[in-house]
Amino acid sequence: MVFKLQIMRRIFLAFLIFFIFKISSGPIVDFRVRMERFRMVSEYVEKKHHESEFYRFINDLGRRESGNNWLSVNRIGCFGEWQFAESTLRYLGYKKLTLRKFRKNPFIFPRDMQLKALKTLIRVNQVLLADYEHYIGDSIRGVRITRSGMIAASHLGGAGSLKKFLDSKGKINRNDILGTSIYDYLKIFRDYDLE
Repeated sequence: MVFKLQIMRRIFLAFLIFFIFKISSGPIVDFRVRMERFRMVSEYVEKKHHESEFYRFINDLGRRESGNNWLSVNRIGCFGEWQFAESTLRYLGYKKLTLRKFRKNPFIFPRDMQLKALKTLIRVNQVLLADYEHYIGDSIRGVRITRSGMIAASHLGGAGSLKKFLDSKGKINRNDILGTSIYDYLKIFRDYDLE
């Protein structure tokens, strides 16, 4: 056992010396190439991180809205995994999708189409909230305002309700019919690293 440990230490030390030698002995051009590769790998890793955070966010939002059930219809008539109102879908261009049609045949609005609608809604809300990004990092009523919290809160009550909450420093805190407030979603969804 001691012999194996000594061999492993020697192999590790040899690898470490070789690695240090390779880094420090190359010409400047080689160093620039290595730094460019490092930059590219760093950008790729950062991109993948933000993608995984986005999918973690939408999965958790779907769990909160419907238990991740794309066939779900709530008691106020919102439907799908992310509980879309008919008016929201019309605004996004899905004019033929109605609650009645969805109940009759849910496959007219399958999960992949719901995901596309959610991504569009997120982009629309981000545009509507562009003038409110200066609130990111502030604290209102004890909750830190983040991009992910703003996206979730605008999904819950619309960008207008979120703007009223922010402008009033939390005094105007609208609830949906089920009792969930803008503040609740700002708090619940504040810890996602979204671009």
